[in-house]
Amino acid sequence: MKKRIAIVLSVCILLFIAGGIYIVVTISSSTAKLDHLIMLHQVEILREHLLLQIRKVQSDLMLKDSAFASSDETIAANVRAMQMISTTCKDCHHRQSVQKRLDVLINDVADYKMSQQMFMDSRNPSKRSELQSVAFRKTEKLESMVNGMIHIANSKLADSTQASLADIARSKTILYVLVAITPLIAGGLGFFFIRDLAKPVGVLLNATRRLKSGDLDYRVEGLSKEFAEVATSFNQMSEALKQQLLQLQESEKRYRMLFESAGDAIFILEAEGANRGRIVAANRAAATMHGYTVEEMLKMSIQDLDAPAAAEQASRRIQQILSGKWITAEIEHIRRDGSVFPVEISAGLLELEGRKYVLAFDRDITERKQMEDMLRQTKQEWEDTFDTITDMISIHDREFNIVRANKAAQEILGLPLLDHTRAKCYEYYHGKNAPPEGCISCECFRTGEPASFEVFEPHLDRLFEVRAMPRFDSDRRLTAVIHVLRDITERKRIEETLQRAEQMKLVGEWATALAHEIKNPLAGIKVSVEVLSEELELKEDKQVVKRAVEEIKRIENLLKSLLNFAKPPKPQLSQTDLNDLLDKTAAFSLKQPTVSKNTEGIIHIVKEFTPGLPHILADPMQLQQIFLNLLLNSIEAMPDGGTLLLKTDLDPAAKAARIEIADTGKGIELQVQEKIFEPFFTTKKKGSGLGLAVTKRLIEQHRGDIHLTSEPGKGTVFTITFPIEVDREEQAA
Repeated sequence: MKKRIAIVLSVCILLFIAGGIYIVVTISSSTAKLDHLIMLHQVEILREHLLLQIRKVQSDLMLKDSAFASSDETIAANVRAMQMISTTCKDCHHRQSVQKRLDVLINDVADYKMSQQMFMDSRNPSKRSELQSVAFRKTEKLESMVNGMIHIANSKLADSTQASLADIARSKTILYVLVAITPLIAGGLGFFFIRDLAKPVGVLLNATRRLKSGDLDYRVEGLSKEFAEVATSFNQMSEALKQQLLQLQESEKRYRMLFESAGDAIFILEAEGANRGRIVAANRAAATMHGYTVEEMLKMSIQDLDAPAAAEQASRRIQQILSGKWITAEIEHIRRDGSVFPVEISAGLLELEGRKYVLAFDRDITERKQMEDMLRQTKQEWEDTFDTITDMISIHDREFNIVRANKAAQEILGLPLLDHTRAKCYEYYHGKNAPPEGCISCECFRTGEPASFEVFEPHLDRLFEVRAMPRFDSDRRLTAVIHVLRDITERKRIEETLQRAEQMKLVGEWATALAHEIKNPLAGIKVSVEVLSEELELKEDKQVVKRAVEEIKRIENLLKSLLNFAKPPKPQLSQTDLNDLLDKTAAFSLKQPTVSKNTEGIIHIVKEFTPGLPHILADPMQLQQIFLNLLLNSIEAMPDGGTLLLKTDLDPAAKAARIEIADTGKGIELQVQEKIFEPFFTTKKKGSGLGLAVTKRLIEQHRGDIHLTSEPGKGTVFTITFPIEVDREEQAA
């Protein structure tokens, strides 16, 4: 079939092309002939025009000297016009013979123009008449020449016109024949193709109608050639449609099953019109969730199920969905029994058959809300516990940023808001610009194992027990370190105090036994030496005995100090005015023989006593001993004189009285400061090393504290604090 159609179409195309070429060639030939005839007629008209112009010039020449003569300008214009027409004739001809005749004509016209000019310029009557005759004969010659050319052209023009008209008539006849034959040929070809196409097309049309009616089992048979291929494709299409319909039915069945068996409530709602929000479809889960049947729900709108606050926003939510948004929200619904429960809705636009609906999925989140509340409460309890722990706890990432810290760490370290600012752990814990040597976090990041040790942080002036524990993610990658710091400054102080108390107990027992064993023999030696001194006559011998007695007294004082340090007497507490006691002790200290003996300069005492300082419960004698020891040490530190500052004030926060004794002496080296309160440590040549140790022991016995600050070359400040106990004061009063 394809070959026949191709052959027939090729023949038709060739015939039409040939006919078209013939028509084009015929029309072109006829048009060329007509153009030639027109040109010949134009030449004929031009020659006749030239002839008329020659006759006009000839008439001007004959009437020159008559009453009807034209003006010279008119005669000259006519001659120029004649010359221009003759020149134009030359532009229309190309044959050699005609070209030569035209050249002769143009030369004769030019010759005449010259003769005519000579005639016009002549003033001699006899000469003028002769020139006029010459010019007239030349016009006759031109007239004769042009007449001859016109006659020849007319004879040829008539023959050409007849021949051209005959050719045009013949071409017209052929065109009429072609126009008449073409519909017949087209009709024949159409009948031929319609006859071959009508039957298979009818079969295919019938199959299409059967397919349209839903008969997907109908198959096209009995067609051949190309229509057999079409029939095969049609049958395949029918089979594919049948399979797709089965799949669609199966899919619809599955989706219907999913719709009905879904655990979440599913609604299809009207999205437009007066019934906006009306429930078009609902699954069993939706009915069960709200306590209705499916049939009852189809008579309701979604606003009937919304709690009042949610119902007010229903139209706004539907409008958002119509604008193309898929919305999610948590709202409240009402069951049939009136109970309110939370639901999470997820809804979007659904278009079916040109109408717009809302497809909504509702999930009862009552249990989730309860779980969230439990988690929130648990989280809050954990955070409260985390912040209640007095140990500093912080979490550090691998860049040493503190990502989380409890309240104790935030307050002690002065951390910024970690949600907005990154805080480097080494800046706040160590006061440095980089992790210090031996950083426990670095060690934990390096080994992935927990680590702990004790460290003193000068930046915070505290002793800490530090623990670092690695924190891993779900892939067991080390991501952070949990950093726990416990302030053990007070614990260490108590441990040292207990240890020192134990040592003092042993020292006291030893010192008591030693003093008892030495004191009695020493007393006998002293009495014997004194008796011996009375019996000696030589002065030198008495001086030796006297020095021996003084050394014995020095040993007695040393034993007394040792006993006071090892086993101080129990304080006799009474209400004591610190300002008055310190003032009297300062005056007494300046009268000591050692002061005048070892100090050459003047000692200026500056007193800054706080008026109304509360009295404290203390042993005045022991306090006087404390003050006297410190005052004598300060005075001895200023051998050339200086200023002694005595200051008292109240520390309300600590509920303590504070006393400062400051001098402008030579100061104390740092390494000496660390040992200055240790027993038997002294920098004096004749010192026992027990003065400040006894002082510290007495202060601690009053539950007080002492510490010093000193800078070599500038002086030393001793600061003492005693607790003020209001209840005991009131009881004493």
